Amino acid sequence: MNLDKLKSAWNTENTDDVHIPAQIKQLRQAKHPLDKLKQNMKKEWYIQIVAILFLGFFPPLFHIYPSLHVIYYASYALLVVISAYYLNLFRLFYNRINHYTADTKDSLTEIYYDFKLNIERYHAFGFLLLPTALIAIALYVYSTLLEKGKDFSSLSSEFRLTLIVLTLVVSLSFILSILAWTRYYYGPYVNQLKKVLDELKAEELKLDQGIKNGLKEEDLKTGE
Repeated sequence: MNLDKLKSAWNTENTDDVHIPAQIKQLRQAKHPLDKLKQNMKKEWYIQIVAILFLGFFPPLFHIYPSLHVIYYASYALLVVISAYYLNLFRLFYNRINHYTADTKDSLTEIYYDFKLNIERYHAFGFLLLPTALIAIALYVYSTLLEKGKDFSSLSSEFRLTLIVLTLVVSLSFILSILAWTRYYYGPYVNQLKKVLDELKAEELKLDQGIKNGLKEEDLKTGE
């Protein structure tokens, strides 16, 4: 197919069927969810830093037994290392998307899949924090027992079973809360980006079909 035929098909095609303005409108609409995602990321960056700093004061605030401080701060040091690694990735990702213009479908697609990947990374980071949370709870419970002159060996079998069940409940609640948080805090805007991408894809298919139909009609006329 030569260029002249392509131009002819384009010119003879009914412009009502070619929704180029709709595509531009959709891309502009995509900037709203993108702006909201960036705002939420920036807020969470500061929230997480404040939360990590606050956890450094957990032993004195919750009256953890002095001899158990070393266990807590060992787990806290691990938490800081993991958090520093994740927050650095978080920062790099934010800086990268901050330069996206979302003025093309390819750019918007890249943004969408980057956010999907970052959400999965967020889940992994949250799940890695679960052992630290369980250690903090265990130390608090053990400190309470020590204040009463008891330890785990003096607990009844029923109470030990209760602690095991409580650990499972806390773990499940922790995991579900992370999933629910990302779905609430980021999910709606990521879904909006996906909706815009789906609409753009439908527009492209419609445009391609229109061009093909126009070319077929031109071929038939040429054949005549």
